[in-house]
Order: sequence, then structure tokens, then C-alpha cells
Amino acid sequence: MKTGVREWAVPLLRCCRCGSKLESIPFHRTEMGEVPSGVMRCLQASCGQWYPVIEGVPRMLEGALRRSAVEPFVREHAAALAGLDLRSHDRGGGADPTGAVRAMIAERFGFEWTEFSRFGWDDPRYGLDREESVFRAKALLRPEDLDGRIVLDAGCGNGRYAHWATRYGGRVMAVDLGGAVDAAARNLGGERGVQVVEADIFDLPFAPDTFDVVFSIGVLMHTGDTRRAAACLVRTARPGGSVCLHVYGRGNRIYEAVDGVLRSRTTRLPPARMMRLAAGMYRLRRGLDRVGLGDQVGRFVRLDPHPACIFDWYAAPVASHHTYPQVEGWLRDLGVSVVATARRPVPSRSRVGGLVHALARRPETVTIRGVVSR
Repeated sequence: MKTGVREWAVPLLRCCRCGSKLESIPFHRTEMGEVPSGVMRCLQASCGQWYPVIEGVPRMLEGALRRSAVEPFVREHAAALAGLDLRSHDRGGGADPTGAVRAMIAERFGFEWTEFSRFGWDDPRYGLDREESVFRAKALLRPEDLDGRIVLDAGCGNGRYAHWATRYGGRVMAVDLGGAVDAAARNLGGERGVQVVEADIFDLPFAPDTFDVVFSIGVLMHTGDTRRAAACLVRTARPGGSVCLHVYGRGNRIYEAVDGVLRSRTTRLPPARMMRLAAGMYRLRRGLDRVGLGDQVGRFVRLDPHPACIFDWYAAPVASHHTYPQVEGWLRDLGVSVVATARRPVPSRSRVGGLVHALARRPETVTIRGVVSR
């Protein structure tokens, strides 16, 4: 479906360089009046930064990530751009220690969501009905928490969680890097309550206090600086708004050691080769399930029950693991009061039982919902 920038979304976007409002300059419009191709230009005259709109997705990027999107756009639309007084500024400043990581993240996850663009939609094992329950469990949100709210999905992947957020009545800004946004835009083309945006979590194109609800599922631990990424999200949430985070948890000592050894090798593989490895690991998981050992082996090595999940786990260049006290501490420091978690209760144990638990406990994700109290 031909889609474009929604009218309601334009006032929410801000220049990544100076934070000013933007104007939409369309090259053409759809029958719905939306903009599939054009320019978002900063209204601050002294700034003048601009961002391309490609296939209905504003590409709100800076630095090297911006150049990779702008250069082919300029070649394709040279005639339309010739009549516009556009200036382009690559932001200066010091070295960005996570910039190279984010470029690789854009590549790896863009590949993943191109290959598995319908995972969570009409996938035989992971379809929309199943993903609705996954979304509610990982965001700790109910339909009434989203109805009538302005929502940020930070790290939207192929858009399956943004779909449920808008089905529950939210207006959703769905943000990601690289080719993931193209998969999301195709999947969400008919959802008028969602706007897909290509942007960097560390450089979000939104003003402070914009969103009623911010959620990020399985993303922040891949940024290279999970705490800083969380702070960037909290900044965009209004006082009294919800911030919902879901990140990898720390497993037992054997699990962490095995995972470190495997990922030291898998993260160096080209995406196509990692895809083949994921298929082989998936076959191994199916064999273990047939003899009733899948869950037990899963205490010590990550073997998910779908090749997309295996690729996601082992291809990401960075994947930090966290604990509830750690993430709860970050949120308290950022002015967020924790109101709900998915933490499993830990039964009391003897000293021997505690040692066994430490060596063989099942890995647990960290899922937290908080309210901004600043």
C-alpha cells in the first residue's frame, strides 16, 4: 500500500540538530494527502538542516548514518531539490564511542527484518495473536493504558508491537535504524495511527515531554550504552507518563560463559552466514525438544524456538545483560518510579540450594514499567 508521512505526526517531529520544529515539503502526495517523498526542513533559519522522506519514512539521522541515506536520495531527486534552498550540516563534536556499533546494528537488524519481515504477523509459529500476548507481557501495558495516548515505540523492528499499540487506541511513533523501518512501513502501511521514523535512540527527533507512553522491547541492550539509551527515552516522556523497558537479564555463570564464547565468534560472521548458522541451531533446538531436553539445555545455552530469534540473539554486535536492581536504580536516578515488574519470586534456599540455583538458574529478562515523577 502506498503510504506517506501522516499529518498528525509532523508537529511532533523536531530537528535533531537544534531541536526546532520542522516543515514538510512534499514532492507529491497520496490520495490520502500524505507525503511519500519529500523533505522535512528545520524552521530555524540559522540551522536550516533538512531530512529526506523516503517511502513515507522521515530519515531523521545525523553524521555517517545521515550520509548513507541522503546521498542516494539527492541523486534520485536532483531536479526536485534544485529549486529548494537547502543546506546540509553534519554535526561536529567529539568522537562518538558507540557510533560504529550503531552502524553495525543498523546493518544487522536491517538484514534480519528484511529476511523475517513477517515474523509476528503471519508467521506460522509467531503470528499476530501470539504477539499480542507477548507485547502485553513485555511492555506491561493494558489496552486502556494506550487508548488516546501519544506513544513512542523505540526500536520497532518490523512493526508488530506498534500495530498492537495503535489497535489499542494509541497514536504511535515507531522508531528504528536501517532497513527495519522499511519492513515496518510496509507492514504498517494501512495503520493511520502509526508513523514510522528512521532515527537513532541517542539522537531522537522529539522534544522533551512529548509522549504519554514510551516502550522499548528487546532493544536498549544492543545500543552499546543501555543506561544512556534509557535516559534518552525518559527525556521524551511527559511527567506522569509511562516508561516501559524490556532488556536481557543476566543468566547463571555457565550460561554467561557459554554465551560469551559463542557470541565472540557469531558476531564476526557476515549476516548471510549467521542466517545459515541460525537455521542449524534451530534444527538442534527442535531435536532437543523432541526428546524433552530443550528447556533444560536452555538453562546453559541460548537456543530459541525460531530462527529469527536465534539470529537476533547471536548476530547483534553488542548485547549487554542486566539485573532488576541495576535497571531499577537507573530509573530511580532518572526520576521514574517503578510501578510494575515481571520479576519472578526467588524462594528461600539452603546454602547448597543457593549454590545450585546460582549455577543452574533459568535466565530471566528484565521487564519494568515506571511512571515519570520528575
